[in-house]
Amino acid sequence: MIQMSYTKRALLVMAAVGLMSFTGCKIKTQTGSDQVAAGAPVAVQAAAAVAPAAVDPAKPIYLQIDALPVRGAADAKVTIVEFSDYECPFCSRVEPTMDELLKAYPNDVRVAFVNHPLGFHKNAMPAAKAAVAAFKQGKFWEMHAALFSNQKNLNEAFFTEQAKKLGLDMARFTADMNSPETANYIEKGMKDAGPMGISGTPSLLINGKLVVGALPLDAFKKEVDAELARANEVAKAKNLSGAALYEELVKTAPKPPADDEEEAPVGRVMVEIGQAPVWGNVDAPVTIVEFTDFECPFCSRGNTTLHAIMEKNPETVRVVFKHYPLPFHKNAKLAHQAAEAAKIQGKFWEMYNKIFDNQKAMGRDDLIGYAKELGLDEAKFVADLDSDAVKKAVEDAMKEGEKAGVRGTPNFFINGTLLSGAQPEAAFQAAIDKELALTKDAKYAGLKGNDLYEKVIKDDAKPAPAPLVVDIVGAPSRGAADAPVTIVQFSEFQCPFCSRVEPTIDQLLKDYDGKIKVVFKQMPLAFHDKAQKAAEASLFAHENGKFWEMHAKMFANQSALGIEDLKKYATEVGLDAAALEKALNENKYAEAVKKDVAAAGAVGISGTPSFVINGKLLIGAQPIDAFKKEIDAALEAAK
Repeated sequence: MIQMSYTKRALLVMAAVGLMSFTGCKIKTQTGSDQVAAGAPVAVQAAAAVAPAAVDPAKPIYLQIDALPVRGAADAKVTIVEFSDYECPFCSRVEPTMDELLKAYPNDVRVAFVNHPLGFHKNAMPAAKAAVAAFKQGKFWEMHAALFSNQKNLNEAFFTEQAKKLGLDMARFTADMNSPETANYIEKGMKDAGPMGISGTPSLLINGKLVVGALPLDAFKKEVDAELARANEVAKAKNLSGAALYEELVKTAPKPPADDEEEAPVGRVMVEIGQAPVWGNVDAPVTIVEFTDFECPFCSRGNTTLHAIMEKNPETVRVVFKHYPLPFHKNAKLAHQAAEAAKIQGKFWEMYNKIFDNQKAMGRDDLIGYAKELGLDEAKFVADLDSDAVKKAVEDAMKEGEKAGVRGTPNFFINGTLLSGAQPEAAFQAAIDKELALTKDAKYAGLKGNDLYEKVIKDDAKPAPAPLVVDIVGAPSRGAADAPVTIVQFSEFQCPFCSRVEPTIDQLLKDYDGKIKVVFKQMPLAFHDKAQKAAEASLFAHENGKFWEMHAKMFANQSALGIEDLKKYATEVGLDAAALEKALNENKYAEAVKKDVAAAGAVGISGTPSFVINGKLLIGAQPIDAFKKEIDAALEAAK
């Protein structure tokens, strides 16, 4: 019988200073935020339902996992603890990679699983409960596989169906799914994540080292190989094995750098105050510019922290609000328009608090109701809500954010220095104290408010990032040859997210006829066994004038990309199947594919689909509005 409590034996993990979030498979230090990059190299989709605790980088943190499901060798030298969400597409993507690791290292790797359902995935928590209920009857991994294989069908009927297929005791399964014990078990795992620097999914601890995102298999192998080498050295030097070896490995995991070892700041970013709402002393020496999304759960958490900060620093800190509704939050944009409409009647901050206090009720009727509660002129509010002026104010703020490098929410610029994510209060206060000390310098004497803010930033301004350059000579392309905007698409034919984005690209070519050109670059991922040859087949088709026809065939048949399938598609589009087979056998196009992959790596791309739009990176199967935003900005810049 599985005990639903965490037992005495513990795994020691070192916490990272900052929390990690991802833009696709690219990672950067950050704390709890919603990222624009979604679906795809996303979560982004990085998010946590439990607020992270403050982290002391010098103090070990113990994560107890005895009650977790584990697969792989019991005495493995490398332990991977996986924090995951059944509705997160990147979590689904990482599962085949874990399977491959266990096959490649049958005696040296084990994987433990921690449920970490994200708050904005409505089906994630019920799915986690179904997995735990199956776990109590010894069928976790079977249910686990079914859930990830059916992410679009995570509902009660599906859970019941799968439980029956697995031969579970249905009365017990239902009772366990709905029991407080199961809910507490999941909540415990989520709470354990925060102090370790985990705020999103998938996040993995490899012998205590935090790795974030659905990275390629080779990237995980690199980490595993490094840990195996370290394990062998420690085992030999200290004559350790099994649990004792593992504990020692985690204790001696590379520690994050001390404050004085961190990289020097890259500079400050100027965000104009303009007519934005200001909270606090207008002459305050410290200005916090907040880019936020009313529907983002981390932004709500950040709002709570800001209230605490303002209570402690009433004269020395002011907060400037900037709109940044994310495209995948369906109610966010209208909520931001509501706040802007309330601003016209002098009630911005009151509406701000109303919306954050009621994140689950942000429909049009709800927003109008809040306006009534605040005593606003209802007719004027409704008229302003959908006015061009209000929409433009929101859109202009978003453009400011993009110019400043904002890609997710919440983001805070403290006198121009970025503090990303729902950081603990202590992190804000430390940054504020640092700025207060700086502004006491004699060169800032007599300056206050906007003048001080602009001077501090001007003294340490961040240079604009250089555009990314990708060689596109000879690559397949569609759209206007002389288009002012070029979209370089790094993709692969076996990736489901790459397939998902194709209709979006088709629509963009229609909507921006003559204004955009799409260039296709190959990036087959190692864990997709058919992707390499499919890429080579597409280049054969390109050489013979049939790239886009072959491209369409393969994306329409992602589950059938074997050599015989490729020959069949070649015939259907008018190519010589025998010549294709010969080219594939001789690896004629393998080097060209390799060059494309290298080009992706050179600009920091590690996952698919990824796009470079006039030198600017956009990752994932984003909604069409996210693409349009980048294209419109590029068109404006090209004028």
